[in-house]
Amino acid sequence: MKNQLLLLGFILLIGFACQTKEPELQATPLSEQNLEFEIYDSLVVDYLGNVTLMDISPDGKSYLLIDQNTDSIFVTNSLGKIIHTYKRFGEGPENYPTSRIGMAKFLDENNYLIPTMTALFQYDLEGNLIRQLKPDYTGRVTTLMPYLQVHFVKNGKVYLHLPGRYGDLGEQGLEYQANARQLEVIDLQTGKFNSAVPFPSYSKYSSDTREFGAGDFLPILSVHEDSLYLIFKNEPKIFTYNLSNLEIPASVKQIPFTEFIESKEDQSQENGSFNLRNFFVGNIYSVFAIEGGEFLISYLQGLSDEAANQVISEGGSDFQKIFKEAGKINSGGMVLFNGNVLSPVIEKSEMLGSLNLFVSKDEIWFSLNFSEAENDYSVIYKTRLVQK
Repeated sequence: MKNQLLLLGFILLIGFACQTKEPELQATPLSEQNLEFEIYDSLVVDYLGNVTLMDISPDGKSYLLIDQNTDSIFVTNSLGKIIHTYKRFGEGPENYPTSRIGMAKFLDENNYLIPTMTALFQYDLEGNLIRQLKPDYTGRVTTLMPYLQVHFVKNGKVYLHLPGRYGDLGEQGLEYQANARQLEVIDLQTGKFNSAVPFPSYSKYSSDTREFGAGDFLPILSVHEDSLYLIFKNEPKIFTYNLSNLEIPASVKQIPFTEFIESKEDQSQENGSFNLRNFFVGNIYSVFAIEGGEFLISYLQGLSDEAANQVISEGGSDFQKIFKEAGKINSGGMVLFNGNVLSPVIEKSEMLGSLNLFVSKDEIWFSLNFSEAENDYSVIYKTRLVQK
């Protein structure tokens, strides 16, 4: 009804404008729009736990969820009724023995893929192992993102970030920057893995003189229609590739953050070590391509050297305190990007926790913010992006 009234009002406005010969008002520029995630539905599951919605089947009938505390998997219907429950992490012939590196995604109505450190595992809805897709190298993941989307399925192929192929080059360094590729493309019919996407020449990470730490160039992916979108987590650029050519970007767009702290050249470190300061530089956590050439981006701008050194000094050896205090002063959130300008940070209700699944601007799923509510059941909120 609300949409019908808005449409009627729009039609009347056009009619009035035509009668009076007045020009139509221009839409509010994105940079001035006050956007919010509007809750309009939810999935309620009769289970108490820290539940994340991983994916929805193409026919919309099956919802795939996981409990972050136990790694138990749930398949529900669209009303939240649990149809199947099982656990597949650990020892056993049907299980994946190493950690997940991202959330599961449906292949079709009856099968889904779980990405792990050693292979992709295909299961049916009942939890039966169908097959494993293993690379011809040993996966070596230094940064686990088990509750983010790290692989995408399109036209019989899987696009995945699974490091390890270039183990002889280490995990970083000038030789790595010159020769390594960032993604694996897996053919679902043959099971063959092929490397793709060298560091693009427009990226600072392609430098043959400046060395960067491996944690800086973690790739963040999105696949939409016939394009793949790539962002490195500490570089505010979107590299767009046609799926038929993953060698050279078709376009590069600078993300115009007001402030975004990039790692300094002298902050690289030896393989396997880390610099605590680098945890508080700018970070891009996700990018979702939207119809019309827009992107939903989640980020934190990072802390200045002075601010970072202060929270590290005050926290001493208490890492939990360091990250808690840094979180209080590290600005950012989710913004909409149209290729030229950014929206202000999008407002969301205190009831909304982490973004679980992005389907479109009209279907964005969030987990419950457990610090704001205590339930004896699990809730996943369905929202849409609207202008306030």
